[in-house]
Amino acid sequence: MLELSAAHCLRTPAVVDSIAGLLGNTPTVRLDRLAASRGLDAAVFMKLEYLNPGGSHKARIALGMVIDAEKRGLLKRGSGQTIVEGTGGNTGIGLAIAANLLGYRLVLAVPDNYSKDKIKLLRAYGADVRLSDSRLGRDSHFRLARELLDRNPDWFMPDQLANPVNIQAHYESTGREIVAAFRKTPIDVFVAGAGSGGHITGIGRVLKEVWPNVTICLIQPEGCDFRANVFRPHRIQATAIGLVPKNLDLGIVDHYVGVLDEEALASVRLLMQYEGIGVGLSSGANIAGCLKIAATSGPDTRILCMAYDHVSDYLDAI
Repeated sequence: MLELSAAHCLRTPAVVDSIAGLLGNTPTVRLDRLAASRGLDAAVFMKLEYLNPGGSHKARIALGMVIDAEKRGLLKRGSGQTIVEGTGGNTGIGLAIAANLLGYRLVLAVPDNYSKDKIKLLRAYGADVRLSDSRLGRDSHFRLARELLDRNPDWFMPDQLANPVNIQAHYESTGREIVAAFRKTPIDVFVAGAGSGGHITGIGRVLKEVWPNVTICLIQPEGCDFRANVFRPHRIQATAIGLVPKNLDLGIVDHYVGVLDEEALASVRLLMQYEGIGVGLSSGANIAGCLKIAATSGPDTRILCMAYDHVSDYLDAI
């Protein structure tokens, strides 16, 4: 039942020293209206990671990778050193926030066919955005970032595809938040996509440790196959990026769910219409996968997915 009390509205807001103090502890919403609209009995939940600073789950890993590099002596805070990274946008925004807070210059390689609004946003944060030729493959931005690093060896690359901090950040924070939220009534299925692979790996490992019977489902655009390292063009940005990254541990994946571009887009619209939640296309793909799984699950099944970022970054796509 939908209720909103005055006490709920008047909760004391947090006072923090910087935006980094608001990282993590994102809420989870039960999507009963959406499930009922499809005639489904299973319980579907979504963790709203777009409420992180910078608007996505990638803020967790961005700050973590920069701080880790400082600890290892690769970066010196306030030095103005240059950080370079390939990104579809979300990691770039997280890195831009970290660079602005900690005193670094940021160069980002972004595919030229990705969200124009997100590219504008990256530049507004102060990042030097270099566009890669998407016709060269879905990993063109990562190859461009590597080329830039080769030409500028004094720059630092966090390398989200292989940096273990990517996995560690989600293992130590996101995954443990999920366990705490569902401690009394564990989830049965966790549904996620994979770009760099860090979040499904880190979260999946925690969930398997705590709930050995949990099923980890990997969303892949229809026609793509992570197991066979086969990828095809698709419109679900920041997932199935044209390679199997080092940070993606396929050993924890129990089930694969194919999702069409059109299904991801339709799910974005359904989520807004029934739950008032606006998410990006990769999050829409998660919802599409959840609905498919729920359609073949019993009424006691509890399914969780992630809302990576907000629909406002994808208005040109919907």
